Amino acid sequence: MTDSFETILDESISALQSGVPIEEILAEVPEYAGQLRPMLYAATVLTDPNPALVPEERKTALRSEYMKQLIELPKLPLPTFGEKMQAGVRVARRRLTRESLLKDLTTIIITFTLTLLMVVLTINYLSLDTVPGDFLYGAKRISESIQLSAAFSEDGRAALEEIFNQRRLVELEQLLEQNKAAVIQFRGKVETRGEDLWIVAKHTILLPGDVVIDPDIQEGDMVEVIGLLRTNNVLVADTIKLVR
Repeated sequence: MTDSFETILDESISALQSGVPIEEILAEVPEYAGQLRPMLYAATVLTDPNPALVPEERKTALRSEYMKQLIELPKLPLPTFGEKMQAGVRVARRRLTRESLLKDLTTIIITFTLTLLMVVLTINYLSLDTVPGDFLYGAKRISESIQLSAAFSEDGRAALEEIFNQRRLVELEQLLEQNKAAVIQFRGKVETRGEDLWIVAKHTILLPGDVVIDPDIQEGDMVEVIGLLRTNNVLVADTIKLVR
């Protein structure tokens, strides 16, 4: 059904609702009379102010006339591929307006942003209780790095670093309880500084021959320890740096 026929059908129904007889309407558009006649007969009942009050005889007569006109209606040829493409283009032009595209794009962006935020928050929540070696522990450290980068002042950054260092100490205690091997990193004061063994933050640390140590470190200094916790709960240092 073409756009011109749709327009003629709308105008014909409007004329029918205004009281113009069907035959007068069809006389105005004889080239579409065959297609319009059954549709206008069907619309006659719908245009009645109260279809429920239409006499049954009239309904029966209208139904018979409608079926008669429908049978006599010539069969429309199947649309060609080109006509289908044209119809698709017309539908696309109606729907793909600048406003609709902007609205759809805005909806997609908002949906993607909210989904990404929910994923990040979920991963961050699930990673809170992880320890080194766990699947989501990397996400936990990335979240901490982002928070440190977003700190507005040196005092704020220092406070966050202390909070995160306390997490490292708690993680170390959990690893010791679970007898798990993992790479560890934490800060603490040097309580005892021996030749092969140090005690930092109440933890005994073994110093192998290839350990990297800041030469200026003294007892009482704050240091950062990076090393390996073995399954026998032996903590072997890899690097010990002075925290200035």
